[in-house]
Parts: sequence; structure tokens; C-alpha cells
Amino acid sequence: MPLDTAVARGMEWVTAKVPYCQAANHQPDNDSACSSTCERPDVAAWDPYRSDCSGFLSWAWGLPAPGNTTATLAPFDTSVSMSIEGADLQPGDALNNDEHTMLFVAWTTDDMSEAQFMDEPGCSSSQPYARAITLGVTMSGESVTVEGYGTFTAIRQK
Repeated sequence: MPLDTAVARGMEWVTAKVPYCQAANHQPDNDSACSSTCERPDVAAWDPYRSDCSGFLSWAWGLPAPGNTTATLAPFDTSVSMSIEGADLQPGDALNNDEHTMLFVAWTTDDMSEAQFMDEPGCSSSQPYARAITLGVTMSGESVTVEGYGTFTAIRQK
């Protein structure tokens, strides 16, 4: 999928403030911090996807529902994505680690020290829905450290 399409698809969830769920719409949610049943806007194209961080990225990238998990994205699994240099991030790429993934939107500074991302932060977050956030970053090769979030691997869909 073209990278700019991934950002546009991600923005659909951000605009709708799709709530975080680890299940498909109207299905039991096993995350104890969330409601026992996933309830979000009824949109047929979204309904089969989990609206957790990796389900959000899977929707944005046009991967099959219910979506990949952080463990089935690079650097852990390279069937649908590959690791890239952090400095090579383009809109529609992503960051992934074993706990969270975020869609890269854009650099907000010329020196690449700050970037905009989209993510699904979790039910215990003060904003438990899809959102756009701007955060400070530092990079070393494929490794990207995001202020307040930890260290990730820069990835791109194959």
C-alpha cells in the first residue's frame, strides 16, 4: 500500500477517535483495563479489526483483519514488514517493539529530533482512543527512542 494511503487510513481512526479494544467490534475484550465488550462506531470496514495499536497499524497498512500483532511485525517477523534506518522513516512507516507500535506521520523538525505519530494508546491512557501525537526522538541506526515511550525499531511494510 502506498505510504501516504496508510497515513490517510490512520487519520480516519484518529478523526473518529476510535476507542482502544483488543477485540473486533462488539466482541469480548480480554484487556481488563477496557470494557468487557469492544464497543466503537459501526463501520463495516473497521469492524473485524482489533483497535489496539497493532490492529490500528494493520488497518492503516491494509493488512488482513483482525490484524497483525507487535510479535508478527519486524524486527520479530519479517513476513509483512522489514526494519529500516530511523533516518529513512517516511509518512506511513512505523515504529515497533514487543509492547507497542505507532504509525509514523512526519518529521516536525529539520534535525529529526521530533516527529508526529498516530497510535492507539490503551484503555488506561487519558486519551483511550486513536490519536495523533508529537514527541521527541533520538535515533541510532534502526533504533528509535521516543520520549516517554521507549525504544523501537523503525519498520516499513513490504
